[in-house]
Amino acid sequence: MKIGLVLEHFDPKRGGQEYWTWQFAGRLSELGHEVHIIACDFKMPEGGPAMVLHQVKPSTSPLMRAASMERIIRSLALDVVHDMGAGVHADIFHAHSGSTVAGYEQSLKRIPLWRQIRFWRPKRYREQSEIERRQHACEKSLIVAVSQMDRDFFHALHGVPENRTRRIYNGVDTERFSPQHGKGHREATRQILGCQDRETVFLLVGYDLRRKNAESAIRALSHVVSAGGSARLLIVGGKRPRPCEQLARKLRISDRVAMIQAVSDIRPYYAAADVYVHPTWYDPCSLTAIEALACGLPVITTSFNGASELLTQGENGFVIADPADPLALAEKMTVLLDPALRSAMGASARRLALDHTLERQTAEFLSLYREISRV
Repeated sequence: MKIGLVLEHFDPKRGGQEYWTWQFAGRLSELGHEVHIIACDFKMPEGGPAMVLHQVKPSTSPLMRAASMERIIRSLALDVVHDMGAGVHADIFHAHSGSTVAGYEQSLKRIPLWRQIRFWRPKRYREQSEIERRQHACEKSLIVAVSQMDRDFFHALHGVPENRTRRIYNGVDTERFSPQHGKGHREATRQILGCQDRETVFLLVGYDLRRKNAESAIRALSHVVSAGGSARLLIVGGKRPRPCEQLARKLRISDRVAMIQAVSDIRPYYAAADVYVHPTWYDPCSLTAIEALACGLPVITTSFNGASELLTQGENGFVIADPADPLALAEKMTVLLDPALRSAMGASARRLALDHTLERQTAEFLSLYREISRV
């Protein structure tokens, strides 16, 4: 098949949907499909599979970029157009970022009521909302939600009919992300970070530290340490780390919190960690949480992470109800100071990840492609 993948940035180092799309495009190419990438910019690692690249005219306006994407798409004879949420003309809109309405409402929960200005929206938000509205208005297209939570949001908040939505959970490369790979990195990475042998290392990976709720993770760690727990928190890849650093100093746990810039390979940090924490305010289906499961780490997250739907409470992770409750997070972190329990839950986490591989997700999308294109 001749498949078009549409997104703003084709750069695996950005993580999230960009990294997923790069992996997915590679799998499609390896399976013999002709893959076309329509994006604003490209940063491809050397030695990757062949793809046809189409650069979108630069613009600071999401609507202008979407219009440029549509012009390129209409000039190509594609069997299927698979958009990651950037454009308005596609057979499949794959909502990696979820619902803008749900995301905005969840972000307001971080702010005291007296400071909320609900009638004001930044220009980018307004334009992204318009793009989303146009996507939902395309009656011949399908909306793929990455979790049931987000599928419900599309029905309830956007009025998208059920027969126009599908749910396909995120998948990961379980060979690339595995406990076996981690064995070669664990001790060296922990030594570089100054972690003690018996110290429990909690990990949080994310770019937007406010949305990922790094503050709650730091406050929870403070409670764990105050109660006598030997623990450390690694926060990797976040923009604007200064507020987190200031909070750690205020709570007198600066020596227990390590802020690490974005890295090209996150796997050594999964290897160094014992537990993955993700107290997010809103995540359609966190890829990092599933990567952590694949690496054999128990996951603690919130019910506002679509990936929480995959977890069995107390078996491969814990789900807390309120992102604003660091005490609830600290309670689960304290439970996982027990190495025997971590080992058992980590083995279960790995088994769960093996049910959500990138291969399985690719097969689900190819089935959907055939349904749409009749190829």
